[in-house]
Amino acid sequence: MGADDSISERTAVKEGLATPEEIQKMTFAKTPKEVLRIRTIIIAGAGSALLTASSLYIALRMGALPWPSIFAALISMAILKALGNTNLNEINVAHTGMTAGALLAGGLAFTIPALWMMGYHETPYLQILVGAVVAVLIACLIVLLIRDYMIIRLKLPYPIGTATFLTLKTGDVGGKKFYTLITWILIAGVIVALRDLLGVIPATIVFGGLVMHNILLGIGIFPMATGIGYIIGLLYMGTWFIGAILSYLIIIPISTNVLGYSLDSALAFTRSLGIGLIIGGGIAIIIKSLIDYLKRAKISFVFIAKSSENRGVLRLLFITSVIIILILPLFNVMNIYLAIIAILGVMVTSIMAATLTGQTGIDPMEILGILILLFAMAIIKGISPVEAVLLVMFIAIAAGIVGDVFNDLRAGYLLETPVRKQVFSELIGGLVGAVVGLLTLYMLVSVYGLGAFGPDKFFVAPQAYAVSIMIKGIPNLTGFLSGVIIGLVLGLLGVPAMTLGIGVYLPMIISVPALIGGLARVYIDKRHPKYSEYGIIAGSGLLGGEGITGVIISLIYFIMGR
Repeated sequence: MGADDSISERTAVKEGLATPEEIQKMTFAKTPKEVLRIRTIIIAGAGSALLTASSLYIALRMGALPWPSIFAALISMAILKALGNTNLNEINVAHTGMTAGALLAGGLAFTIPALWMMGYHETPYLQILVGAVVAVLIACLIVLLIRDYMIIRLKLPYPIGTATFLTLKTGDVGGKKFYTLITWILIAGVIVALRDLLGVIPATIVFGGLVMHNILLGIGIFPMATGIGYIIGLLYMGTWFIGAILSYLIIIPISTNVLGYSLDSALAFTRSLGIGLIIGGGIAIIIKSLIDYLKRAKISFVFIAKSSENRGVLRLLFITSVIIILILPLFNVMNIYLAIIAILGVMVTSIMAATLTGQTGIDPMEILGILILLFAMAIIKGISPVEAVLLVMFIAIAAGIVGDVFNDLRAGYLLETPVRKQVFSELIGGLVGAVVGLLTLYMLVSVYGLGAFGPDKFFVAPQAYAVSIMIKGIPNLTGFLSGVIIGLVLGLLGVPAMTLGIGVYLPMIISVPALIGGLARVYIDKRHPKYSEYGIIAGSGLLGGEGITGVIISLIYFIMGR
């Protein structure tokens, strides 16, 4: 890692992602102390708190959570370069901890609102906190155990991690990229403040004449939706919008105006269909990745356990697992039988999450949680709804943390950052995220009420809705099973069925601005390709800007008692 290292032997050079000339211009740590300092952890923790709160708001509102890696990398680089005497390895460690909060927020947003959708008025905040903390802890230990296998032995590409490395390589934070990010954060913030705080602009524009005929067409003034559409591009965004057209311009109007079904019945069908597509598409991704994994992975556990270092981690993982199995029942998170299933499940789903993220850049964390829940429900009778939701949360958070840190470890592998320092930063970021996530949930519930979560509500939370119907019952079984089968087939054929399901489920007022973002991406990429990277940064700014401003406004209302 020092200055005397042969440039030609640098990992990034050998993988063709940097030239020797570029390596000479990059600043690397010369000693281990320069990689992880007190300021690094403070920045990681503070960034994680910010990303936890904003990502929780985004995930609840949009039902989607793009990877925050590039956003975090730019912010980390800007702060550390301003402080001076930094290097790319320290920046890598700082943004590793930052992004942990976003994925932990996803684990909460994708599961906990299921309780409120099922009519629960008492939220088990202590149990949520305990479950989240131990999920972060065991996820980090599993990562230490399987990191070399996934990144060095299997050589999974981790596209998000590679993109993060390329962002760090440019070192352009003091110039246009950083200012682009800040500008679009501020633009989104102003729009959201005018919309939600001052009421100067409407949240939605709905075509009333069409709505009278159950054609639910409209457009929302949602910067985050436009940002998501731009980031994911036209392929995924087009699939998303096809789902919206199928639901709101075909199925619902025909069902109500031609076939005579009520609007409630039509909505129950489309929501069940959308959730089925999400689950079926997620299962397809898992099947394809598992097949590929089994082809490439031979005697994996022999490889994992070869080194004495890994054997030490394996012993620590075993001890930690036993302690967690005892802690979960002690704090009434779940009974001991479910705790055993949770630990065994997290071992399997963590490998799945690492593989899926490495191959596709997708981590279907809530789907992995639902699969473990269905397994538990098949062998254990009488699981309470609260225990069921907390089980899915535990698996989802662990899977999210694993996928997140492997993206950062891929960037770290190319930068030759010490692995344990990155994982320690992820642990700190995850623990901070657990506390901040819980406080943010409490604040949002206090401001908006328990009734604000669910289909056609302020927080649509489709993943949590999927969890709720797995527990309490599916509104339309035909729609759900059709969605699962279609999603499975389309997913195996390479069609992004999960995105299609999101479009079927989410209101049209969210899908339209997201489509605008996807179309803008096509225009920029074709007409002005040199600005493509800046466009993605601008999209990240729109996404982060609305999330941050939404949390700030909620905090203002919370303090004011509104």
